[in-house]
Amino acid sequence: MEDKKIRLDILVSNKFNISRTIAKEYILQNFVSLNEEILNKPNLKLDELSDIELKIIEKEKLIEDLIPWNFPIEIVYEDDYIFIVNKPSGILVHPTNFKETKTLSNIMKHIFISKNIKPFGDYLRSGIVHRLDKDTSGLLIVAKDQDVYNTFVNLIKNKKIKRKYKALVHGYLNTKKVEVDAPISRINETNKREVSKDFNAQDARTIFSEIKRYKNFSLIDCELITGRTHQIRVHAKFINNNIINDPMYGLTHLNKATKYGQYLFAYNLIFEHPFIQGKLVDVKIDMPHEFNKYIENNGE
Repeated sequence: MEDKKIRLDILVSNKFNISRTIAKEYILQNFVSLNEEILNKPNLKLDELSDIELKIIEKEKLIEDLIPWNFPIEIVYEDDYIFIVNKPSGILVHPTNFKETKTLSNIMKHIFISKNIKPFGDYLRSGIVHRLDKDTSGLLIVAKDQDVYNTFVNLIKNKKIKRKYKALVHGYLNTKKVEVDAPISRINETNKREVSKDFNAQDARTIFSEIKRYKNFSLIDCELITGRTHQIRVHAKFINNNIINDPMYGLTHLNKATKYGQYLFAYNLIFEHPFIQGKLVDVKIDMPHEFNKYIENNGE
């Protein structure tokens, strides 16, 4: 059986966990190579299952090119190794193109400079260990050097960091607690995901728990067991409890009830600190005021 062919820009996007737009720009600017040969055609088809090595070059130049942004973001926790920041809704984590200047990556570069921390690694990362969608707010871990970054990436990969969210969803859960174990895959060559039985689909598990019921909607707790792109939003749609105001996975006739983004935020991170012996980090934040306003206006 032949290996499945996949476009180079999609392969780079998947491998380096970056947007397809950024992947395309890397390719067009000759930043991507295979076996020391530059690859500069985004639509080049390669074997997805082959033993392929792609590397992004000139990273130092890219770090220098990232423009710092002095934005008053909340630093919820800080020690010698990491920051935990509260990303507002409406801000991208990483640039979508090389000209983007108002993302969390830009904010963190400003913070690094102000605290005399040397930038490191891929300029898109700025030490940011994991991601949130643009319109999802809440807690993110940012490492202060490459070794710390690698360690925390492995902690997440090995499910050693508990990540909990709260969401406002249409309707009510069938039971007080619902565990969804449903693989997710990309829809064709778009950025949209769906629950899928395709052999390439990625395992995905989310635990939903009811917090409180309101008129026709609920406040629920969502715990990520895995961390796939759009996972909570896709699984909420799968169980017919679409997140309110979700423009991509919400109810079609009600997908933009207010100007606020989807009502989903990351409120709690819990982990044993890998560099401070005996320290349990348990960080929580309150609900954004937009949540309280929506409940106040629509809860009765």
